[in-house]
Amino acid sequence: MIYNDVTELIGDTPLVRIDPSVHGLKNFEIYSKLEYYNPFGSLKDRISWNILKQNIQDAQSNNKTVIESSSGNTGKALSILSKMHGLNFKTVTNRIKVPEVRMMLQFLGAEIEELPGLSDCPDPNDPNDPVAIVGKMQEKEPGKYFYTDQYYNKLNWEAHYKAGLEIAEDLDQVDYLFGTLGTCGSTFGATKALRDKGRNTKAIGVVSSAASWVPGGRNINELWETGFYDKTFYEDVVETDIKNAIKGMQILNQRCGILAGPTTGLNFITMINYLKEKDQSTNEKKVAVFIACDRSESYMNYIKLHTPELFNIKTRAKQSISDIQDSQIPDDIKINAEKLIDLKDPLIIDIRGNFAYSIGHIKGSMNILDELLVQIIEQGQTLPKDKTVVITCSIGKISPKYAAFLRNQGYTAYSLEGGINKWKKDGNELQKTI
Repeated sequence: MIYNDVTELIGDTPLVRIDPSVHGLKNFEIYSKLEYYNPFGSLKDRISWNILKQNIQDAQSNNKTVIESSSGNTGKALSILSKMHGLNFKTVTNRIKVPEVRMMLQFLGAEIEELPGLSDCPDPNDPNDPVAIVGKMQEKEPGKYFYTDQYYNKLNWEAHYKAGLEIAEDLDQVDYLFGTLGTCGSTFGATKALRDKGRNTKAIGVVSSAASWVPGGRNINELWETGFYDKTFYEDVVETDIKNAIKGMQILNQRCGILAGPTTGLNFITMINYLKEKDQSTNEKKVAVFIACDRSESYMNYIKLHTPELFNIKTRAKQSISDIQDSQIPDDIKINAEKLIDLKDPLIIDIRGNFAYSIGHIKGSMNILDELLVQIIEQGQTLPKDKTVVITCSIGKISPKYAAFLRNQGYTAYSLEGGINKWKKDGNELQKTI
């Protein structure tokens, strides 16, 4: 089959049945919409081309730079499509936490403006909003940019509406559609198309838990970032953590030959767990579809960080922070504000994002983003051994692992109980640097 242009390959992705021996449900037929069959490897190819193709002539005529806030697949697709049409592309983001993604964007010629990093320990007060910053850039230099605006541009969900029509052509019945919520455009658009075609489809949104970041997805507290999220549209929104996402990804990769990434793994495992109870309470045959968002190959370093045991980690001489299990964290690892204040000259390391640190931190603390601190302390004993080290994040969810790792290296180390949020709530002083 011959095509005139690679953009003609966008869309019309296959729908694959999942064998019941894999999902274990008696009364459900399960299908996966393989969106990673798009030419650049993800469902974001649809929205990137749908938005860009209607604005290429204006962008070319006025020598505009295509700009978006993307940390991955949208940026990749827009980079390729922009270069194909003689345009430059720029992404403004604080969410690139997978090395392969950064390298791919650089290789494709994208200009990357990386804001101070977003910590794995989420802070609802962090004002480091890339979308707002893109807006300010447009105001400062009007006419310089074409902003694709994936979080609010209705051409996003309209592109995925076509995916829903494709599903409707293949299946007469679709009772549930499961989608990982990122921009929320794919689940909204596909479900809307199915409903418009007479399918009584219930949308189930899938998000990561608050202290568990999954590339391409959002947690429940971040859905305000997109203009397409409407809680009433969904039958349910379900949370799952990164460990389960990788488990689901592994099942799909190994047992189905579906080489899908973490968001798909999150989607799949959540769907199976969600439908188990319904499967037991009905004999009526049901059909569920889940979206396979992108491919797995780009996420190996990310997966290794969270599940090192999958990569023969036992053969490695050095221990990693990711090796620390919750059961291995000492009971006395947490230190409260009163005891911290009484410590003599402690080394306080704040692992939150840089903006969050700048608007309020403990006096005398130093800011090292969690992903950088991992690299520093896993190299060996790099911190002064004569000081008590106290690690703090926003809510005290991930700092105990860092403190426990340091103790294993021979440090006197603690985690601030409840993090900066509790410190502030208890009336203790915070210092600003802005």
